[in-house]
Amino acid sequence: MPCRDAPADVDAEGVPGVTRARVLIIGVATALVVAVLTVLLTTSRSPDLVLQIRPVPDDPLVTVFVGGDVQIAGLLTLPRGARVADALATAVVLPDADTTGMPMAAKLADGQQVLVPHRKQATPSSVLAATGSPVPVGPVNVNTASAEELDALPGIGPTIAARIITYRTEHGPFSSLDALDQVSGISARMVDELRDLATVGP
Repeated sequence: MPCRDAPADVDAEGVPGVTRARVLIIGVATALVVAVLTVLLTTSRSPDLVLQIRPVPDDPLVTVFVGGDVQIAGLLTLPRGARVADALATAVVLPDADTTGMPMAAKLADGQQVLVPHRKQATPSSVLAATGSPVPVGPVNVNTASAEELDALPGIGPTIAARIITYRTEHGPFSSLDALDQVSGISARMVDELRDLATVGP
C-alpha cells in the first residue's frame, strides 16, 4: 500500500516540528552563547582589571610647636626626619636658654611640642613635651593658677591639675610647695622638680 509523503516539518526520524535546519540553527546559537560567556568570564578575570590598592605615602613634612626661650615661637613645618636640633635652629634659641638636657638628636614627630627652658627654670622633665599645653612664663602660683596653667607644669597633666584645684578649694591655699604632696598623684620627687617652676605666692 503506497505511503503518504511525510509533512515538510517532519525529519527523517519522524520528530515533528524540528527540521535539520532548525537543529543546526539552535546548535550554532548555543555555540555563540557559550563563546560569548567564555570571553566575558575570561575578561572579568583579567589581571589588568584587578583593582590594586596602594598605600598612601607618608606626608614628607611634620609640624611641631616650639616655645619657651626662642625668638620664633609657634608652629614650625620641617621635613620628616628632622631632629630637635633642626627645630631649635629654625626657632633661634635665646642667649639665656638652657638646652643642656635637650635631646638634640631625637627625631621630631608630627604634633610634638618642644619647650626650651630658661636657664633659671631648666629641669629635665620640662625640656620636651608632646602635649598641647601652653608654655609657662615665670613661676606658676599653685594657689591661683588655672587648670591650663597647672597642666603646663612638668608631670602634672589635666587630671592632677584638677585635683590641685579641688584640694585648695576644700582645704584652702597651700602654705608651701611641700604641701602639694597631700594631693593624690604628687610625690615628693615631683615637688622637688617643681621648686623652680612653681610658687605658693608672696
